[in-house]
Amino acid sequence: MAHSPSLLTRSASLTGYLDLARTLGLDPYRMAVTHGVPPASLTDPDLMVPANAVGRLLEASAQRAGALDIGLRMAETRNLSNLGAMGLVAREQPTLRKALEAMINYMWSQNQAQTLRLEEAGEVAVLRSSLAGPRPDASRQSNELTVAVMLRTLRRLLGQSWRPEAVAFTHAAPPDLTTHRRVLGMTPMFAQPFNGLVIAVSDLEAPVIDSDPVAARRIERYIEQVEGRRKADPVAAARELIVALLPTGACSVERVARHMGVDRRTLHRWLAQGGYSFVNLLAEVRENLAAAHLGAQDRSLTEIADRLGYASLSAFSRWYQRRFGVPPSTARARSGANTP
Repeated sequence: MAHSPSLLTRSASLTGYLDLARTLGLDPYRMAVTHGVPPASLTDPDLMVPANAVGRLLEASAQRAGALDIGLRMAETRNLSNLGAMGLVAREQPTLRKALEAMINYMWSQNQAQTLRLEEAGEVAVLRSSLAGPRPDASRQSNELTVAVMLRTLRRLLGQSWRPEAVAFTHAAPPDLTTHRRVLGMTPMFAQPFNGLVIAVSDLEAPVIDSDPVAARRIERYIEQVEGRRKADPVAAARELIVALLPTGACSVERVARHMGVDRRTLHRWLAQGGYSFVNLLAEVRENLAAAHLGAQDRSLTEIADRLGYASLSAFSRWYQRRFGVPPSTARARSGANTP
C-alpha cells in the first residue's frame, strides 16, 4: 500500500524540548532518534522535520517521564520569533483579525500538518487548531503546545492582559491543572469538540500593538518569492543547499529535502524533472567545487577535503582519482598552484 508523504514542520516546534527533557531525566537525543526526529533539530530551529515524528516524541516523552504537561511547559519558552516568517507577518498587521488571517494563510511555512480556522457565531469567534495525522485525538501534548503558543502569540499582539473567552481541548482533563492555569492564565475546558480559543468578536478589530502594515506586506512578498523560487527551480535550490551542507559532513538527500520543506520522494521527483538524481547532482557540485578549490592558492588539500564533506584527505584523494584518473595533488600541480 502506498504511503502518503510526510507533512513537515519547522524544528522550531521543538524549542525548549532539549532542556526540559534533561530536567525530567530523559536523554533527549536518544528519545529523538528512537521516534524518528533528526537529532540536529533539537538545536537548529530551521530544519523541516516530519510533524508526526515530533508528535510521537512529545507523547512518548510525557509518558516516559510521567509528566502530562510537557507541551505546556515547552510553550512557556516560546516567543513570536519561534513562528518564523509567519509570526513576523502577523506581528505587523493592523488588527487581530488581519493577524489571524495572516497566520491562517501562512501556516504552511511553519507547520504543514497544522491548519487554523476562524469561525464567527454571534458575539464570539472560535479559532480552531487542527493537526493532521493518523490519531489526532491522541496528540495531547501537540495540541496543548499549539493552543498555548497561539494564546501567547495573541497576548504578544494585543498585550499581556488580554484574555480569550475560553480555551478548549478535545482530550480529557488531567488529574492536576496547576500547569494549565499557570501557562494559560485560566482553567481550560476539556472534552470539547475542538482544540483552540474562543474569542470575543469585538476583540477581532482590536489594534495590534506597534504594527507596521508596510513591513507586513514586504515580508509577505518575501515568503511568496522564496516559495516561488523553490518551486520554479528546485534543482538550483538543491544545488545551493548541497554547497552549504557539504562542509558539515551531513549532506544527505533527507537533510536537503528537509531544508526545502518537502519529503525525500518529492525532492527526488523534482530533481528527476530537471534531469538529475540526487547522487548525480551531489557529484556535479563536488566536481565543480574541487576544480575551483584546487585552482586556488589559499587552501590545503586537507581543507578542500573537509569543504567537500570528506572525513579525511585519503577519502577525498580516492574519490578524486576515481573521478579524474589522477590524484588531486597532480591536478593542483597542473593548474599551476602550489601544493601545500
